[in-house]
Amino acid sequence: MSGIGTAVPVGAGSPPTGDGDDGAPDLPVGVGDLPAGSWPGPPSRRRPWRRRHRVALVALAVVVVVLSGAVGAFVYRWDHSGPVPLSSSVAIQRFLAAGGARSADPSALQPAAGVYPYAGSGHEHISLPPRSQTEGPSMPGTISYRSDGCWVWRVDYSDSHWQSATFCPRGGNLAEVARAGWYRWSFVALSIADTATFTCTPEIARPAVLHAGQAFPFSCTGTNDPIRTAPVIVRGTNRYLGLSVVHVGRQAVVAMHFQERTTYSGGQRGTNVADVWLAADDALPLMASWTTSVSSPTFLGTSTLTGHATLRLRSLTPRS
Repeated sequence: MSGIGTAVPVGAGSPPTGDGDDGAPDLPVGVGDLPAGSWPGPPSRRRPWRRRHRVALVALAVVVVVLSGAVGAFVYRWDHSGPVPLSSSVAIQRFLAAGGARSADPSALQPAAGVYPYAGSGHEHISLPPRSQTEGPSMPGTISYRSDGCWVWRVDYSDSHWQSATFCPRGGNLAEVARAGWYRWSFVALSIADTATFTCTPEIARPAVLHAGQAFPFSCTGTNDPIRTAPVIVRGTNRYLGLSVVHVGRQAVVAMHFQERTTYSGGQRGTNVADVWLAADDALPLMASWTTSVSSPTFLGTSTLTGHATLRLRSLTPRS
């Protein structure tokens, strides 16, 4: 290895030290030819320092690239980890696994069982932790029957959100006796899911005698799982707004328009406004919309869910 700025090989043995003919000590080869005061001194240490500096810069650059890649991957997964439409085939498989029972009398406020194609859009937002998600355009709706003749209408707004209502024909009226809903929120590294179930004092969803402007009060009591809250009380009125025509594909169907306004108290607080159009003959839900704002306690503080959705039936023929 050579020292910087010298013409002397370092480590090649000791330089000569004997006397020359002029009696002066011999100098290392080449040094005697240098001008006075130009001896460069010991080898410089600047290159090793610069080398270490470059290594540190390279290491820092690698760390920055890795962190940038990790942040980019997280942002990508955050943007693409939201809900996706539930396929009709999945809904049909679930319907068949549950027995696929059909109504014995589909004309007495009992629509035919099966999976119906609905189309629509939805958007929800929670304030804590902040997250939004959109739904649609495909929203399969399932009609299934219980052994007591009551039927359940379930809408899968996405693979992360469904809502259901249970209806029972009673004395010429159609009463809603229960409702439920499920949400799942994805936060990349984890997801939070919760199911709410409610039992209702019979709400008149479709009266035997129709008068525009009629209002029917009701109340429901429910709980959430696994998110633990105090019992939730839902109170409101279901008002009949009159007859209208809803087009399903190329078919015009006479429908009864109802609007429900509710308030939440107890373990959750908020409001909800929902409109539904039921077929006049068998009460099949043809179209619906809702807007909600409900606050819930969490370990992070109070979180408020706001959302809205609309959906419309695309075919009167169910699949099963």
